[in-house]
Amino acid sequence: MEVSEIMERKVLSMPPETPLIEAAELMNEHNIRHLPVVAHNEVVGMLTERDLRSYLEEVYRESTETPTGVRRKFLAVSDVMQNKPITVDPSTDLPSVIDLMLENKIGAIIVTDTLNQLRGIVSYEDILRTVREELEH
Repeated sequence: MEVSEIMERKVLSMPPETPLIEAAELMNEHNIRHLPVVAHNEVVGMLTERDLRSYLEEVYRESTETPTGVRRKFLAVSDVMQNKPITVDPSTDLPSVIDLMLENKIGAIIVTDTLNQLRGIVSYEDILRTVREELEH
């Protein structure tokens, strides 16, 4: 089975200059944990719920009157995203995707084409759903 068969094709993404607070609100509103970062139609990073957690907790703990608090209020997605995220092409077989996720301890992988343009995303939930469906048949 290829990743193209189970990946989510309708993927929200953001440019790297997006304010971190805005990205967090979008992720919360759409109940997503992984947000590809795209610049000039190419994938340049991945923002995860885990990336957000440590930064946002500090924003709310610190007074915005301190220089650090003020600076954190204006962080952009590019300040905390994972640069050079792991990507696969749509024809990658599912066992290879699973191996990458396990080896790198990540919950999702971005699917790109040969021009590094976003084509989809596959998460551990997509894989588990597929396995469950296979077991039921």
